[in-house]
Amino acid sequence: MQRLLAIVILLSALPANAPAQNFAGVWQGRTTSGSRTVLKLARTGTDRWSAVEHVIDKEPDGFAGSAVVNGSTITIVFFTATYVGHLSADGASITGAWIDRYGQPGSDPEDFQRATRATAWPLDVAAHTVRFVTVDTNVRVEVLDWGGTGRPLVMLSGGGNSAHRYDRFAPKLTATYHVYGITRRGLGASSVPPFTSGNYQSDRLGADVLAVIDSLKLQHPVLVGHSFAGAELSSACSQSPERVGGLVYLDAAAGYAYYDTSRGDLLYREPWINGRCRLAHASKSA
Repeated sequence: MQRLLAIVILLSALPANAPAQNFAGVWQGRTTSGSRTVLKLARTGTDRWSAVEHVIDKEPDGFAGSAVVNGSTITIVFFTATYVGHLSADGASITGAWIDRYGQPGSDPEDFQRATRATAWPLDVAAHTVRFVTVDTNVRVEVLDWGGTGRPLVMLSGGGNSAHRYDRFAPKLTATYHVYGITRRGLGASSVPPFTSGNYQSDRLGADVLAVIDSLKLQHPVLVGHSFAGAELSSACSQSPERVGGLVYLDAAAGYAYYDTSRGDLLYREPWINGRCRLAHASKSA
């Protein structure tokens, strides 16, 4: 982390001694292993840029970063790595390489080509439908429907991820369940209300889940959540246990998921039954 901070400080001190080139747009390339990567770049200030990287064959969600442009060179800092690339004279390609979080050269140099409307790769190719459900005043959340038959199953993702995190896992469940996913407020294509505690506390997020259940007219769905979604699972069930058929915690039964701390630590009681909600804790993530 110290080396990453040092890189950030160094980038901030770089002189803008050459006219910034036009890096704005969508770029795409393949790693040496063949994975497709899409890079979206946009100017956010005089010499500041935003970047979002999508490794679309591995991770459906994008990774956000920031960048500095100095002439024909762009340096993009993500949380785990830094990319340094050089724009070609015709502005059609970027040639560069990665530096890992420890300041060492990455094992997978990557070149990007500027995408056009005709050549751009679709970011979302999963077999699902997308709808939006209003859960609060001026707040809509994205709901994915992977189809299937049987009892409704609602997937909730971990912190920082949208429901598309389950694009590869959800179809494995459709033979037994009708599978849905919710992108919580503040992420992905869902609305981003002001970041106040009232807009994002657990009971508010749990109420959003219940609003989706009502809108879709789901009968006693099983809610499945990974990591941070444990808070939504516990809250939704505690608010309205009669509308929830069951809860499955995927690495999600941590402190923030306690329904009531006076009843003990969920991590040491499997399954835990409070008389209203049956909680199944899975130690492994999907």
